Amino acid sequence: MKKVLISGVASVLLTSCNYFSYLRKQTLTLDAPAAVELVVYRQVGQAGRRVMSPVGLIRGGQSIELAEGTYLVGNECSGYEFQQTKNRPTKIPVRRLNLTLHGEQVGTPASQQTAGVQENSTPEENSADSDSTTNESGQDTGEPAEVSPDKSGTKPASADNLQGKLPEESSSPSKEKTAEPKGLVHTMCIDPLDQQRNQWNNRRAFDILPGTTELRIGGRLVKVENHGETAEPLSLDLYPVLISSEFPAIHARFYLAPEEKDPKTEISVVGAEANSTTWLLPGNYSLEVNGTRRKMNVEKGSRTEITVGVLRIEMPETFPIEDRLKAGGQPVFVYLDTGALLNMNTDYLVFPGSYTVSIEGSEVQDVFQVESGKETVIKTFAARVDVPSCPDTEKGCRNPPRITIHRDQKPYALMTVEPRLPFLLLEGSYEYGVEGLRGIKRSLNKRGSSLSGEPLARVRFKWDVRPAQGRFRTDLVRIESRGQNTFGRSLDLLFHKPDEVYVPAGNYDLTYFVGDPLAERSKSRQSLLLEPGQTREAVIPIYVEKSARTEDGRNPSVQDSATNRTGVKSKKPTPAEDAVASPALPRSLTPLRR
Repeated sequence: MKKVLISGVASVLLTSCNYFSYLRKQTLTLDAPAAVELVVYRQVGQAGRRVMSPVGLIRGGQSIELAEGTYLVGNECSGYEFQQTKNRPTKIPVRRLNLTLHGEQVGTPASQQTAGVQENSTPEENSADSDSTTNESGQDTGEPAEVSPDKSGTKPASADNLQGKLPEESSSPSKEKTAEPKGLVHTMCIDPLDQQRNQWNNRRAFDILPGTTELRIGGRLVKVENHGETAEPLSLDLYPVLISSEFPAIHARFYLAPEEKDPKTEISVVGAEANSTTWLLPGNYSLEVNGTRRKMNVEKGSRTEITVGVLRIEMPETFPIEDRLKAGGQPVFVYLDTGALLNMNTDYLVFPGSYTVSIEGSEVQDVFQVESGKETVIKTFAARVDVPSCPDTEKGCRNPPRITIHRDQKPYALMTVEPRLPFLLLEGSYEYGVEGLRGIKRSLNKRGSSLSGEPLARVRFKWDVRPAQGRFRTDLVRIESRGQNTFGRSLDLLFHKPDEVYVPAGNYDLTYFVGDPLAERSKSRQSLLLEPGQTREAVIPIYVEKSARTEDGRNPSVQDSATNRTGVKSKKPTPAEDAVASPALPRSLTPLRR
């Protein structure tokens, strides 16, 4: 009997608790089409450490009971946070945003503008799993988007309580069956729950909850306003853009970004493919592919089409790339407008226009024109400059200097390369010289498909020092060109000891002046015919004046009157010692430049 009484009291208390709990609940109604399904989350935890716990699902036209607390309903793009009280029910209107594609046949302009949709500033962007990915953010041009009402129905579903279902059981508007569009519609939004980025290539409908929802369509930011007054659908008009290519076998990814009025605004970039239509909101955009750029304006009621061309930089078939790599050289690349680095022998889709093509690591460049629907091929030729082998009579030779490449006999070098290393040049006329021997250049001849250029020659100097009376001396030693393919003259060579220099093969004069620098001096020449790879020796007489003497005939270079450090007077030089005294070198003759 006692147990029965206890059980009855417990049952009454439990029933009373459930009744009072029921009195503290109020209904939540979702004003939306029946296909719309949202997850309901309740905020738990202390302030500053909010945790959203899923409590169930709610479908369009349905009502469920919720206890007092803070809740959030959301989908992958839109979220609405509200406070559920015991005093009044909650109704959430959902607006369907439809993207209207005008297709290849653009008809009448969009219908009247609605204040519910406008383009505005940029939101925060994060990554998420989707059909495609972008890495940057952006802002619109500030022009309002045109919308039109959608006449889709909003038939309510059953009002069964769905509490306790897991979030993964929910359905998304993206799963609705829609006609597959021809081309791409790039859309992206931020998940309100985890702030991750969701992206699609062909989604054309979004459910917008009360508040402001930010979307990116073709990289352009759009703010959709839902003030909770109506569930009437909205529509945005998009217009087609086609990048046309006559070369379907050449694949390239085009990067598309809206142009913004505010330079501080970050840009959101999306990808596009050639010969595939992309639908965009009206406004100004920029396109980029393989380092080439083009601006375009998408207008209401019109179709935009851009035709691209092909650019190819060809390497000669006989270019010894393996020999270049073995000799320590790097693969050869070219720059397009000093920005994009392109590979040789590769076809690139580019926008029509004029472009500067330059060899990597040099100032060798030319301007080329690319036309729509046509292929532009840029030819190059190979060259290499070799150095003479070291003679058998020598134990070793100096390391050869680097080779300088010039054009139009200009003194500055367009390119510097190592000897024996094959290199490439754009079609044209060039000269080459030797680093350190400024002023002398030789034409670099193109020899069909084979390597162009000629070997260097070597000149060994023997400086023959001879005594002379008074100020009679040798000065201004130079190498001057005489041949048809060689140009210029060297700087003054500097006296030191027998040494060598490398010179482009050709016909030269070894020129120097002999005589009194204050009087007339005679110009002397030695003919130097330097064959490719040849080593020649040249003797240059160096006349120097004898050392000046004191009044008593003694050589001042020898100490005669001063005492040395030990206190012993210096010994007077003998006539023999005076005869072998070193001659004074001319001040203008200093060690030979290496």
